[in-house]
Amino acid sequence: MVRRDPGTTLTEMLVVLAVFSTLMVLILGFYIEGSRVTARQEHSSASYRRVLQVLDRVETLLAFSRVYHVQADQVVFSLLPAASPLALGFPDWGGQARTLAVKREPPALLIREDGTSRVFLELSAEDDVRFGWPSPGVLEVTVSSRPPLRPGQGVPRTVQATRKILLENDEDR
Repeated sequence: MVRRDPGTTLTEMLVVLAVFSTLMVLILGFYIEGSRVTARQEHSSASYRRVLQVLDRVETLLAFSRVYHVQADQVVFSLLPAASPLALGFPDWGGQARTLAVKREPPALLIREDGTSRVFLELSAEDDVRFGWPSPGVLEVTVSSRPPLRPGQGVPRTVQATRKILLENDEDR
């Protein structure tokens, strides 16, 4: 019988290191892929939140307004006399007609009145806002956003939401 000294041999140590290295490579691969998925989801969630914020602000403004004319990139409106602009978080504009228009460079929603424009809501370069009037008394606002992704993060998904706003002035178009 051959007697061995206590301890490990070089072969045993190499086998243990090979198994450990393989496990670490697998774990690190899962971690890196998980980080990529998380970053992609964060971009998508931020775009979705931004889309909802734009829809909320536009709805707050136009739900208490009389809408006169709608095009894809602008809405002509005036606040209803019963609506308190201060309660809605807007300045007291009076009853004259204004235009809510989409500006492309730099991206923003503008309120135009008497030949002057002021920024109502700043948009990001990835945002797009469209208006529609599918039926009398219903204003349709569609906002889409395409989050920018770094190379290797996959294909960016466009986030889009549409909100239909019921108007009190369905006889005016």
